Amino acid sequence: MRQEQFEALYGQRWREFESWLGQRVYSRRERDKEPAAFAAREVPRRYREICRHLALARARDYGASLVERLHHLAVAGHDAVYSAPSGLGARFRAYLMSGFAQDVRELRRFVLVAALLLGLPYLALGIVTRYNPDFAYYVMSPRAVWRFENMYDGERLGRTRDAGTDVAMFGFYINNNIGIAFRCYGGGALAGLGTAAALVFNGIFMGTIEGRLVAKGHGKNFYSFVAGHSSFELFAIVLAGACGLRLGWGLLAPGRRSRGQALKHAAKETAGVIAGAAVMLLIAATIEAFWSPLRLDPPIKYAVGIAGILAVASYFLLAGRRDASR
Repeated sequence: MRQEQFEALYGQRWREFESWLGQRVYSRRERDKEPAAFAAREVPRRYREICRHLALARARDYGASLVERLHHLAVAGHDAVYSAPSGLGARFRAYLMSGFAQDVRELRRFVLVAALLLGLPYLALGIVTRYNPDFAYYVMSPRAVWRFENMYDGERLGRTRDAGTDVAMFGFYINNNIGIAFRCYGGGALAGLGTAAALVFNGIFMGTIEGRLVAKGHGKNFYSFVAGHSSFELFAIVLAGACGLRLGWGLLAPGRRSRGQALKHAAKETAGVIAGAAVMLLIAATIEAFWSPLRLDPPIKYAVGIAGILAVASYFLLAGRRDASR
């Protein structure tokens, strides 16, 4: 169905819903002067209809103005039907509880491609460097190799740190993680090539570090240190890469939009996901700064790491399923 036909068929229904929303802000005396747009018992059905029309408009790639209008009606209708507060904090909590996971599932193809671009080089270089530890010098400088081996040395890893050092490392980890995510996302403006390069480079770099440390006997220290925060950090980087690839795809396949409009639409579509990825990186930095350095038995840290993986996987697979079939 063409957009013009869609609007002609349902436009009157939308205007009636807008009228009903407007009547809610009138005083009782003013409402009595003007008859209701429809009976109160129809409100739930009308609200579900608006949500269905919004989903159809998005799926059929109708114009941005129509999608924005229906989105506004759906949000306002939700607040009216469920008496939900419209404040920023309430919207953030609602998005965190379900909307974030739903949006990630909408981007699942880009998420899969980003995971492969990061994961395949990671696995390949990890295997190569385990069997040939000196291969690390082709990827990193000798000083960088020494620095990582020194960092995960058994006598130093997990040493007691004061609170000031933990806070300083927290800031360092945030700066480092956000920098990686920004390059993965911003690279999408180069038709996705910058994003792909950033993901592959980070996969090579991380795989090389892991392989070298394992080959030199530091595997136990390495895995016990990264176990707690890796699920949040790695998946957040994958999400940033998926958002960057979505930007790139908007430039390569703009459809009926101009490339500028397609890029703007893709940026708006991925805004929530990239914000959610930033929150995940904040969680990862907190764990890495305050939990990972603790001197605890490796099984305890592995258990926490497994719990983190299960929590992240369960959230993105299950959250929001009852709200929509996404």
